[in-house]
Amino acid sequence: MPHAPTPTVELPSPASLADAQRYIEALEEKMGWTQVDLVHNCFLMGEEVGELFKAVRRVEGLFVEGDVPDDRRTEVAHEIVDVLNYLLAIANRLDIDVEAAFREKNALNQTRTWRSDG
Repeated sequence: MPHAPTPTVELPSPASLADAQRYIEALEEKMGWTQVDLVHNCFLMGEEVGELFKAVRRVEGLFVEGDVPDDRRTEVAHEIVDVLNYLLAIANRLDIDVEAAFREKNALNQTRTWRSDG
């Protein structure tokens, strides 16, 4: 008897950060990634951050010449999503509400004084 295909995981549109977290939780469950431990997830995210840096360098023309600009932006977009997916997965493992944390941290940041030279 043939194996029934696993249903596709869908992200609603528009989607809140909470929707995105639920989507990543369902996607990880579907793909069998929930057994990957937290530290390993952090290492994998670190690799994706490196790929994001490389893609940004390509956009700035510092790494590879001759790419089509739209292709460069698409590459950066894909790497941003890879990093975001890992961030949401890590948050899920630690039961962190990213939207609440985002609001709280950015409200705190608005009370801080920032140096103009970075």
